Amino acid sequence: MRVVVREAFRAYINMQPEDFQPGQKIKGDTAVRLLRSGAAVDPDDDAAHELAEQLHGDDQEQEETSGTGGEQNPPHPPPPPPATTPNDGDPSTPPSPPSGGAGDGPGHPKPSTLPAPSLDAPVKDLLAWVGEDPSRAREVLEAEEAKDSPRSTLVKQLQKIADA
Repeated sequence: MRVVVREAFRAYINMQPEDFQPGQKIKGDTAVRLLRSGAAVDPDDDAAHELAEQLHGDDQEQEETSGTGGEQNPPHPPPPPPATTPNDGDPSTPPSPPSGGAGDGPGHPKPSTLPAPSLDAPVKDLLAWVGEDPSRAREVLEAEEAKDSPRSTLVKQLQKIADA
């Protein structure tokens, strides 16, 4: 998968800051992450166009049909705002457990009600989002193991939660 940078920006890739310049071509996992995160990049091959359509299909169709003629629409709409409550129309987000229940201990906090952090987020942020939820642990574990260099400490902790 390939994307082309539309405007200059800085992103953290594998916990390292990286500067991207207009016209720069990015491929592989980094291209996927940038496209999924809504970064200022444009698809450069069929796979990237397919993913962009999946991510922005409905919004992009609305923008293309809402113009009055001479207007130019941006290539991609901005990402939607984060959900303010758990399970806000997203069936993959489980409801929050009642307070005072499991997950109040220091070992495994309750799962966060915020949207999933980026896969490049620090381990503590990912684990805070996962909490004790085995399905979230499996989701993050699958994505982490698909990376070129999965973080072994994160993988071990996620496996423990997923197997619980």
